[in-house]
Amino acid sequence: MASAVSNTLLNTKNSKILLCEAGTGTGKTFAYLVPALLSSQQTIVSTGTRNLQDQLFYKDLPLIVKALEPVLQRKVNISLLKGRSNYVCLYRLEQSASESWYDEQLQSDLHKLKKHLGQTRFADRSEFTMLKEQSAVWPIVTSTTENCLGTHCPEHEHCYVLKAREQALSADIVIVNHHLLMADLSLKKDALGDILPDAVNYIIDEAHQLPDIAGRFFSQHISSKQIKALLHDVRKELKNQPSSGESFKHLSEDINRLLDDLSLVLSRYKQRGRWQEVQNAVKPMLDEVTYVFSKLGNHLAKLAPVNEILEHFAHRAEQLLTTFNTLGLNEQPNGQDATEQANIHWFECSRTGFEIHSTPLMIGEQFKDHIAQQKSAWVFTSATLTINITGLIEDSLEQVSEQDRLAARFNYFATELGLNQASFACYDSPFNYSKQAVLYLPPNMPMPDEPNYTRALIKDVLPLIHGLKGRTFLLFTSYKAMHEARQLLSDSGLVLLVQGDAPKQQLVSCFKQTQNALLLGTSSFWEGVDVKGEALSCVVLDKLPFASPADPVLQARINYLQQQGINAFYQLQLPQAAMALKQGAGRLIRDINDTGILVIADPRLVNKSYGYYLRASLPDMPLATEFEQLQQRFTFC
Repeated sequence: MASAVSNTLLNTKNSKILLCEAGTGTGKTFAYLVPALLSSQQTIVSTGTRNLQDQLFYKDLPLIVKALEPVLQRKVNISLLKGRSNYVCLYRLEQSASESWYDEQLQSDLHKLKKHLGQTRFADRSEFTMLKEQSAVWPIVTSTTENCLGTHCPEHEHCYVLKAREQALSADIVIVNHHLLMADLSLKKDALGDILPDAVNYIIDEAHQLPDIAGRFFSQHISSKQIKALLHDVRKELKNQPSSGESFKHLSEDINRLLDDLSLVLSRYKQRGRWQEVQNAVKPMLDEVTYVFSKLGNHLAKLAPVNEILEHFAHRAEQLLTTFNTLGLNEQPNGQDATEQANIHWFECSRTGFEIHSTPLMIGEQFKDHIAQQKSAWVFTSATLTINITGLIEDSLEQVSEQDRLAARFNYFATELGLNQASFACYDSPFNYSKQAVLYLPPNMPMPDEPNYTRALIKDVLPLIHGLKGRTFLLFTSYKAMHEARQLLSDSGLVLLVQGDAPKQQLVSCFKQTQNALLLGTSSFWEGVDVKGEALSCVVLDKLPFASPADPVLQARINYLQQQGINAFYQLQLPQAAMALKQGAGRLIRDINDTGILVIADPRLVNKSYGYYLRASLPDMPLATEFEQLQQRFTFC
């Protein structure tokens, strides 16, 4: 793998784009970091999460740098760069006193932060280990792209975000995450500036996450939260201007009331759906929001000449109003049609308000254009980039070259991002799944849409879980099923660690250290969780992870493909499910000495024709359909 990556970065044998699947345990991190450093070219490495960024920066890279500096005969500079909301904003910190007086815990956290600030390098949230990840202090003392004052900020010269970006300019390796990468590519495309350096090489780890994240950056959206955040910031700025503040107060109250009313009406229709279904019904309310919001914009514009910060807020209000009209009222600039077939217009409601989106149905061409502008080498790697269900195509061909078969396995991911002209490489996991793991398919399970399904699942796997003394992940495709299982297991004598009760990493850490523990989670626990050894001996997947057909974006993509004569199930829904299934199954064996049981309860894996292709996407494991077969291979308590 290191050789293939090196050839791509130096552009010697391969194309300038490499798609590389590296199974769990291959050491892919070393396989791309070593050639990146040896290339002596600036490389941006993008990962899926902030935790992975920290692991690369604080653990993997220092080890490799120490080994390679004598070879390179020079000092290697590495940099860690995150989104601006990960750094303390000095201006917002200065204003934070007015937002913490009513909350003793908030005041305590704020005091700890101020005391520790001088001991940090970049005031990165991860450097404040004494504060909880979910502390209410973070939204108060950090900024976002929208509320950052830019050059108008009184603390601009001392900004931690700018300091981190300046250091990244001269670094050999810059560690970022996918959200920051896509934000940078979007700005570069629109000639609005840079977040990241113009690197020679880009390496995308956990690349399977990128299509979804890229889709968000190619979308437009507006939310009631964005508008309310503006009102909040203006209110703080006007607290010392009573005359201007009084007029603003009335406008702000009207806008907040209208937004709450609109959110309530939308949620009565449905929590998530196509915007066209509700647009006409709520148009009078949209018009009223626009009218009052326009008055607010005019009010801020009048105040702007005497206050640079209010000038920034006036510009922010103008942008939000434009987006609100574009998405809410379908008033498109330059005569564009908001309902054009290339986009899906949809809304979503939550406890905190509503969002309206316009999302591209397919992003492949846009993404391909983005990276073509960079004129760089690109490596996309993950443990799950290929799908074996392309056997549907391969089986119909008598003679297919090995490279064509490989390209067919990468076809789903490559098409998603418009990367079909890439080179392909695939390296299997060194783990011996046939000896280390067993796939257990519980017999006589009802179909997943039957009301007693979760009860039947718990009844079947409970003897197995008790026999293992817990040590099990129970992973669900819905919150509803997870909470039902929690109730069913409440008197089981097991320690239940349930998603939402604590931060993800805290739950995993507690699971490792607790006897008789059972961790219940949904989609976010299907990947990015690493528990080695006997602490995890069983992973239960409640259903095949098909995305909900009620999702408006998925439904629009299905219709779009069907209109072109493409079978959307086999070209979209099945590959999505196969990739998610591989991720979930990948939680089980994390080390050469691990052993365990993978339970997939969904009977469709056996009794539906497509079940064969989903099983083919999993590692080669012996199959068990009776509990007695498991007892023959594993020692139960």
